[in-house]
Amino acid sequence: MLAEEASYCYVCNTNQTEGFEHFEIKPQSSDLLLKILCVLTIIGAAFTVITSFSNLITAPRLPQSIDLGYPLVPVIIVNGTLAAGKIFGAVFMLQKKLKGLYIYTAAAVISVLLSIYTGISIFKNFDFIVMLISVGFGLSFGLLFVVLYWLPINRKLLS
Repeated sequence: MLAEEASYCYVCNTNQTEGFEHFEIKPQSSDLLLKILCVLTIIGAAFTVITSFSNLITAPRLPQSIDLGYPLVPVIIVNGTLAAGKIFGAVFMLQKKLKGLYIYTAAAVISVLLSIYTGISIFKNFDFIVMLISVGFGLSFGLLFVVLYWLPINRKLLS
């Protein structure tokens, strides 16, 4: 608080030419949604990193007769790397850094494309509707999170 007769602010050294009644009070926006999204992202992506690492260890033991329609080990590595990118993006967003939003979005979009690729490769022998349902369910969460992160309420919190 400044004294009524103060001519400058003792903290920031700006002139005080108007009284307090002339200042507009801006409500602070809550960052609760952003924090919840980031924590859920970190938990989900950490699970994916652990699963990818586990799959990478067990992949050489799979029977050679199994044809998934795509190269298994590179897809596992890319999937784990994308999950790590999502974690980095979420951590940066928790620190209110805009680059976190860009990192997360890039990783999520590439992850969606990878899911579509693997889904089409795996389900090429199944009905198209079955493939759409199984791939679509998993992708809906990825796209939902991207949309929620880009909401103006979250976007304006990041600098």
